[in-house]
Amino acid sequence: MMYLLEMGKDDKEDSGFGFKDRAKAEETLRLLEQHEPNYRRLTVRGLLGRAKRVLGMTKAEDKIKNIKEAMEVFENWLAELDKNKEKKPEKKEKEKARKSEEKESKKKDNEDSDSDVEMEEKPKEKKELPADTVPGLGFKDKDAADNTLKELEGRDPDYQKLAVKGLIGRAKRVLTCTRDETKLSNIKEAISIFDKFLDDFDTMHLSKQNNPYISLPIVRTCKTMADDITDQQKSFIAAYTSVRGEYKRLRTVLAAEGGKTWDVVRNAALKELKEKHADAKLFNDKDEPTAEHLEMLLWAYSPEAARVKKLIPETKASEDVNDRKRRSSGHDSDDTPSKKKKE
Repeated sequence: MMYLLEMGKDDKEDSGFGFKDRAKAEETLRLLEQHEPNYRRLTVRGLLGRAKRVLGMTKAEDKIKNIKEAMEVFENWLAELDKNKEKKPEKKEKEKARKSEEKESKKKDNEDSDSDVEMEEKPKEKKELPADTVPGLGFKDKDAADNTLKELEGRDPDYQKLAVKGLIGRAKRVLTCTRDETKLSNIKEAISIFDKFLDDFDTMHLSKQNNPYISLPIVRTCKTMADDITDQQKSFIAAYTSVRGEYKRLRTVLAAEGGKTWDVVRNAALKELKEKHADAKLFNDKDEPTAEHLEMLLWAYSPEAARVKKLIPETKASEDVNDRKRRSSGHDSDDTPSKKKKE
């Protein structure tokens, strides 16, 4: 009975996810739509596992019926997911065959340019991107929990909260299938530390300190607008570019100095700038970002992100390169962007 009460409590705490009946399962799937595919799949499988364990301990016929209906919703969802996965390889094979036919056709049309055709058709190898999750996080005991919080220190507050809540969920699932008293005690200590962290997080309103990222194409544009860019900002933009604008991957990309990852370095820099420019004007009369605003934009952040997205155009990588070439070849010309601004 105690276990069932705990399970009910978990359902309420776990972002609205649950399996008490069909309606709850359908609501859970709707809530999961805003998350990444892998997270959705793992969450649904986890809920199915928990539902099966609850079934083994429940005697009430109506509850058993409701939970089985919820499980059916989740199982159908997973089956549909697997079905779609099977279809994808078939599509890839058809696409591959189509490309092969096109390539052969081009060869027949122009045998002399055979080597050129091969070069055009050969896709560029994509460099594997770094991981987007912080390594070394755990919950096996008090020390592991303390080290986890230390690893998360200085990172995006929203990510800290998400990571800790995820660890608590995993830890509670491990508790249900562990018999060793020592392990149980150690994991419960870790959970206690995480619970305190979440309480303090909410009490201190740390979510307000989160620094949402401005997209890489807009940052490229801001780089061409700024008169003064520090070496650290240039290195950050290079790192942001290296992960193709996928900001989550900056969690595992180390900055050249200090041994810290770029997400931590960025948050530290923005903390200073937000205090320094707390009362600064962000846009001038022409709806262009001020110098103070550009300092923050070069760190992919703005207090008025929606307005920035509306007013500042995006610059693709190729356009950025061409713009630098034009400025380099014509730096003495009166037509340079910086000269135009001064006029």
